[in-house]
Amino acid sequence: MAVTKILAKDARLDKLIRYVVNPKKTGEQVFVSSIGCQPETAARTWMDTKRRFGRTEGVQAYHLIQSFRPGEITPELAHEIGNRFAERYLDGFEVIVGTHVDKAHVHNHIIFNSVSDRDGHKYHSSPNSYFKEIRGLSDRLCREYGLSVIDEPNKRALTYVEWRMQKLGIRTQRQLVDRDVAECLSLAMDVGQFYALMEDRGYTIQHRSRYPTFVPYGDEHGHRARVKGKAMTEDDLIAYIDKAMTDPTFEVIMPRQQRVRFPRGKVTGFRACVLAWTYILGLVNDGVQMQHVVPPKELKRFEQLKKAAAYLTNNKIDTLEQLEARMADLTRQIDWQTKHRIILNGQKKRQRPLYDALQTVAMFEGRDEAGCPLSPEEQDKLQKAQQILSKTPIDILKLERERLYADLVEVNRALRSLKTEVRLCEQIKADSTRIQSNLRPFLTEDRELIEEFSHYDRER
Repeated sequence: MAVTKILAKDARLDKLIRYVVNPKKTGEQVFVSSIGCQPETAARTWMDTKRRFGRTEGVQAYHLIQSFRPGEITPELAHEIGNRFAERYLDGFEVIVGTHVDKAHVHNHIIFNSVSDRDGHKYHSSPNSYFKEIRGLSDRLCREYGLSVIDEPNKRALTYVEWRMQKLGIRTQRQLVDRDVAECLSLAMDVGQFYALMEDRGYTIQHRSRYPTFVPYGDEHGHRARVKGKAMTEDDLIAYIDKAMTDPTFEVIMPRQQRVRFPRGKVTGFRACVLAWTYILGLVNDGVQMQHVVPPKELKRFEQLKKAAAYLTNNKIDTLEQLEARMADLTRQIDWQTKHRIILNGQKKRQRPLYDALQTVAMFEGRDEAGCPLSPEEQDKLQKAQQILSKTPIDILKLERERLYADLVEVNRALRSLKTEVRLCEQIKADSTRIQSNLRPFLTEDRELIEEFSHYDRER
């Protein structure tokens, strides 16, 4: 089984190359090979290629990792597969392949110049190039050598919202449709009655193909009827209902109505509305199971609702006046931090020539010894930088630069936090009317249920 991933690198090339060809990891470089360059001089060669085509900016190299299941492959075979992959996929690029054998799982590190030495074409990585080209070729080579590959069933991936809802035990829209299909199929005497039962639950039925599609009320997207994960054609539905009518083992699924109960406590205003709505959505306190009366769009906002409820509770905000007072205080803090940042950026601007000189010295000093000599332009930059720094205590300058940057980071972090809090307050204020409107049917239903049960108790 080969697992592949590709990483874009904009760090120093010599460091990346040293890591890949490390003798301790590659069996004293027995499992190192290259295309279009020599590992010892590859950093220089790759930079020459970039300069030749005028493409020295941006991503410097790409790092592809190909990992195999422990015990399934020998180092020799892994290295052979890595070389064949590089020859087929990276034709026209300068490549180094290093097979690391220092861990239980043998894995290939394939690094290549981001610029082709053949035509100056710059490589660009994308999800399409990964799945269709990198992953596809790697899997074909593994199958050719009798190795296993990752088997991914052909199914739709969950969205982030659906994944979070499942993690919290909240029903997704797909689960709601499957539940209603199962209940209506178990109650229907024929397919016509099945469609009628689904319509009574608010579905619009579309017959555009042999697979009928059911669009929930208030939604735009349809879903096919599924039984145990299998999509059902109309003929499948007819056969299923016919079998259910004659097979005594088929279970009738009776829908269960759940009464809405709100958390008790002395909570009023905005906070009461948000807490009640999160409860109805099933986000807190083992709230009610999702029903179709909850607008589907609300499912996409549950994370925001949880934040709003927690924020109002932690800050004890119950009224519009309290919320607006909090927003005014946040605005004053933002103004102060903004002025502080202007002062720090002014200091940074005044010191910019010295900081640029420090950067140049750090980048270029010692490059010759590392096997990547400087060009004449780079040597000229280094000399000018050394001259600028000649009358300045380097250690003190570095310390001042680190302190200034740390202060800027802290101010920016504070500003981000304050602005995020302001946006949350603004969202809570804007949502208050909508949440109250969403709550009204539940509050009405709750009162009706209370009266109904009270009347039933008196009669009994």
